Amino acid sequence: MVESLVYLTLRKSAEVVFGLLLKKFWEWAFSDRNLKYSSNYLKMQLLILYLDWVLLKTSLKSLPPQSKADD
Repeated sequence: MVESLVYLTLRKSAEVVFGLLLKKFWEWAFSDRNLKYSSNYLKMQLLILYLDWVLLKTSLKSLPPQSKADD
């Protein structure tokens, strides 16, 4: 009887602690600062992927020849 009571108490305590930690995590994850950072990071990654695709698509023959004055 006492063992089951201790087990239930520990289980309920773990649920409460886990719930509080989960709540704090979601508040942090969905804060304005974090969402702005994630949005900017995603935009930068998309820009890099696009530029990589454009550079791979562009052949070297289609580029104008480089003059010696540019060196």
